[in-house]
Amino acid sequence: MSYIGILEYVIGVIHDKDIWYYVGEKDTNGKRLRTDERYSSFLVDAKRYDDEVELRWELENLPRTLTYKILEIQRCPKCNKEFTEHPALSREDNETEICPECGVREAVEAYTKARSTA
Repeated sequence: MSYIGILEYVIGVIHDKDIWYYVGEKDTNGKRLRTDERYSSFLVDAKRYDDEVELRWELENLPRTLTYKILEIQRCPKCNKEFTEHPALSREDNETEICPECGVREAVEAYTKARSTA
């Protein structure tokens, strides 16, 4: 197994202890979005950046009334899912970074195996 790494970046907004993702100012037809439509709770809706210069320019032009955070999108090599949370370290080789869900799954499997042999 190997580390897949960062795919792209998104802009996250801290909203009531949750992360909301910046969608952009305009929809796919170029129509300007209302302020409440510019953010989504789903990563799949987020505007993605592969160029840090464009990302930083857009970030500087967003309203200063909200708290923004640059999030790195990674892909888990075990389940192929995209995630922005802090990665877990795989118990299989103690090197590969995996998504938090796979990390919990590996921990539960290791615990179950240890309990059955004890």
